[in-house]
Amino acid sequence: MKKLLLMVFACGILSACATPRTEVGTALFSQTKQPLLVTEATGTKTGRACAKNILGLYISGDMSIAAAKKAGRISKVTSVDKDIKSYAVYAEVCTVVTGY
Repeated sequence: MKKLLLMVFACGILSACATPRTEVGTALFSQTKQPLLVTEATGTKTGRACAKNILGLYISGDMSIAAAKKAGRISKVTSVDKDIKSYAVYAEVCTVVTGY
């Protein structure tokens, strides 16, 4: 019984390592979109730049606005959003830029 409880506790601790903090809190499973910058103009192009987190042990990616602009071939930014997906042991945070 002690081993089972220890394994459950260890899984909980490890899975929380890959969970990003958001304005609405931290959860093992989440999918949210958050606005960061909005202008009056409406963009016709969209670019995404993402970073990934696996078990809180390995994080990689470039989620900068510059990388999202480059991916969408955008020269003038009209809005910037953050797209967060978290699945217990894996998380992905993307910067989504619109513009023209």
